[in-house]
Amino acid sequence: MRKLDQIRRSDSEDICVLLRDVRGAPHLELRVYRRPEGSEEARPGPEAISVPVNALQDLLRMLAQAQERLAQDGLVETKSGDPAPVRTAAPRGFRSDARREPRVPVKLSVGSRLMNAGGPHPGSAVFGEVKDLSIGGAQVCLPERFSLFSKMEVLTRIGGLDFQGHAEVVGAEVHPTREGYCHSIRWLGLSNHAKATLSQAIARS
Repeated sequence: MRKLDQIRRSDSEDICVLLRDVRGAPHLELRVYRRPEGSEEARPGPEAISVPVNALQDLLRMLAQAQERLAQDGLVETKSGDPAPVRTAAPRGFRSDARREPRVPVKLSVGSRLMNAGGPHPGSAVFGEVKDLSIGGAQVCLPERFSLFSKMEVLTRIGGLDFQGHAEVVGAEVHPTREGYCHSIRWLGLSNHAKATLSQAIARS
């Protein structure tokens, strides 16, 4: 067992993050440590939850969506213009820090629509503006806010060429600016034509 981190839950309790082996598989455990009155030493209590390490990504996504809903209800404070407060590691095979890719400032009209059911006006087009582009993703400002991890279609013209791509929302402003809600997106499985169009636009910048 290895203690990774801890936070203070109350004057008499801490929540500790532990890495432990459960039947041969690594698990993250959140366990409440209680501090007896008059003692600075916290001791493990019976209250705990254990999550397999390979399920951590799903847990982080769930927590991000929960925090997003709390922010919308005004129960979590966020600064205007800040992206969604919780960030998660990207799936395997995807470069998690998309900002390492060259970002090209642009001002392009864009049409977007949600690909997954249950979002605002599923299937209907929402029009806005692309603020920057990279091989890894883009910043898109829209009059509506798309939720974290929703999948969207992006249609625009780059350098006189039609561009169509699918993307996932990895960040979204909670409060709108005069440009609307700005979204950080990452591309999903771009076609060769779409990749070539992006590469040409970046090379010309």
